[in-house]
Amino acid sequence: MQAILLSDGKPGHYNQSLGVVERMPECEYHWIDVMFRSKRRDNLLRVLIRLLGGFRLPRRLIRTCLRMALRRDILKEIDVLEPDFILSTGSAVAAPNLLLGQLLNAKTVTCRRPSPVGVHHFDLAILPQMYWPRRNRGNICKTLGVPNRVCPEKLNAQRKALRTDLELSDQRRIGILIGGEDQHNTITETTAARFIETLQRFATRWDNQLLLTTSRRTPPPVENLISNQLSNAQYCPILVLAHGERALADPVGTIFALSDVIVVTEDSFSMVCEAASSGKRVIILEVDRKTYRRPKREQAYSEIMRHASVMRSSIENLETTLETALTDESPVTPLKDTQRAATAVRQLLKD
Repeated sequence: MQAILLSDGKPGHYNQSLGVVERMPECEYHWIDVMFRSKRRDNLLRVLIRLLGGFRLPRRLIRTCLRMALRRDILKEIDVLEPDFILSTGSAVAAPNLLLGQLLNAKTVTCRRPSPVGVHHFDLAILPQMYWPRRNRGNICKTLGVPNRVCPEKLNAQRKALRTDLELSDQRRIGILIGGEDQHNTITETTAARFIETLQRFATRWDNQLLLTTSRRTPPPVENLISNQLSNAQYCPILVLAHGERALADPVGTIFALSDVIVVTEDSFSMVCEAASSGKRVIILEVDRKTYRRPKREQAYSEIMRHASVMRSSIENLETTLETALTDESPVTPLKDTQRAATAVRQLLKD
């Protein structure tokens, strides 16, 4: 099976595409970085495909459009390729996906809903719950969250080697992923201080280790607070700050592999989906709200909690929730959205 993966250079996007093909070991893929000559040409191509995407376009016109819009001549790369499908995530790569699908007579697959192109013209659209259309469409694969590269089997295989390399003890470990600012949530210094104090108290009381990383959206004052409180703490052997130097190449993957329980702030939908896919118990931590409007992801979180070993907690209840998660001996149920997406692609190619 052959595929072309189109990347817009954003890890949050192309990791979704990679997650799908990595669950398809029979698939070989060719990676193409899509770069536009200008934002104006990017927008022009999107509008053109929005209007004409449902029509069969002349091959010469397709080639002209791609050369007009893209900084890199990808036509030279694909002339020798015979892909079964083309996969992309993100609005910027949606129009090239549809054009190349026509040019190469390949199936077209998108993760999430690209704007303004939409999903109507794709052979398959993998959509998380917050983007499900009101009417059922034959080309939609419905997932609760977004596909990702997190795989419980790989994490379990890495756990022993990482523990040896990092010289960690046999203590139980709590992984913490801290996000930050978006249109609905933020995390203030006051909230962060209460959160860290709770973690310190719990780690001391239960003799646990803390493994923590922040994101690029974490406010610098919050990162400074975390650094001051935890950088020299023996019970926090892994502390990776997004705005500082990184001692680990893949801090999130390392934390997933080593942790017994993962705490992730509610502001990052993709981080919650990755954590829920890890095969570990997950706690979605409530942080500060910027608006009374309920984000679309809230409904998805409720469904994810029903289908995977995921709980939700405020900072006030975090100690109790952590105790419950660490003492629960029932089997862990991971989120299986990525496998569901890979199965949908296989079925598309069979039809």
